[in-house]
Amino acid sequence: MPSNTGAPSLKQQLMGMLEPGQLMLWSLSRKFNSEQASYDYLGFATDYLRVCKEAVINGEIFAPIFQISKLRDVAFGRFWVEFSSNRPSELTGSSALIPPLLSTSTGIVLDIGPGAGSQMHLLRSKEITSIYGPEPCTTLHPTLRTTAINEGISEKYHILPSGVSAKDLLPALRKTGTGVTDAYEKDTKNGIFDTILCVRVLCSVPELEKTTKELYALLKPGGRLLVTEHVVNRPFDGNGKGSVIGRLTQFIWMWVGWKFLLGDCCLDRDTEGALRGAAGVEGWESFDIERSAEWSAMPYISGTLVKKSL
Repeated sequence: MPSNTGAPSLKQQLMGMLEPGQLMLWSLSRKFNSEQASYDYLGFATDYLRVCKEAVINGEIFAPIFQISKLRDVAFGRFWVEFSSNRPSELTGSSALIPPLLSTSTGIVLDIGPGAGSQMHLLRSKEITSIYGPEPCTTLHPTLRTTAINEGISEKYHILPSGVSAKDLLPALRKTGTGVTDAYEKDTKNGIFDTILCVRVLCSVPELEKTTKELYALLKPGGRLLVTEHVVNRPFDGNGKGSVIGRLTQFIWMWVGWKFLLGDCCLDRDTEGALRGAAGVEGWESFDIERSAEWSAMPYISGTLVKKSL
């Protein structure tokens, strides 16, 4: 599929390099008003200190020393709820590709890292029988439940307090009592899910290659993985569309704290390569991926991957 339809203007190129910085500012703000573009720059620090104080009050005296990552995730969860409810309504860039992609979801769906449920309104199709949303940040669960109720899908949306790795996900699926893992446990070739959604989430999973292989195994034969992810800028892969400046900018943003402030997100992951390798020697039946904004600090891929049928 073709990736970029035209050369970006100088302004677009500049904004493409600064986009990670803008998101970092949002993460640093306790509250952000998208219409007035106003920030509280001490917000993240304030929320983090508040989370530390709450942990100490609740008896976890040493948590601010030995559980920094956990407390940071709680603070990030509070930011993400605020960010999701205040982001601009106009869909641009990769955001514009998500609605038509998710509208093709069918059957049993795995919605990886649903966050605050910002894409839940795209999952109301009658073609979807059930949805399982593994979200390790439990701070977001109340918002997810409320969103599922408001969207009228609470009966078929199952929120899982787990990550996406098989060792966490499978026990959480069993605990739902829906029997969703029964066929898979009898024969792993059966898979579990008809559709798996990877929307801006593979950038932060702990073990990318292992995770993508596990996701491939969890797909039913003929099942589809729908993906929209920002990826590493690849200026030397031979297609002539990557950017050395874009890659350097990614390195700089990572160095100044992107990963810490954005919930372990990585700007420089070769997610496309990991997905291609996930199917092993069998390969995918279809690997329909489009690359976009390859000149920027946040290039992204979007498309549909289909597992081979038995």
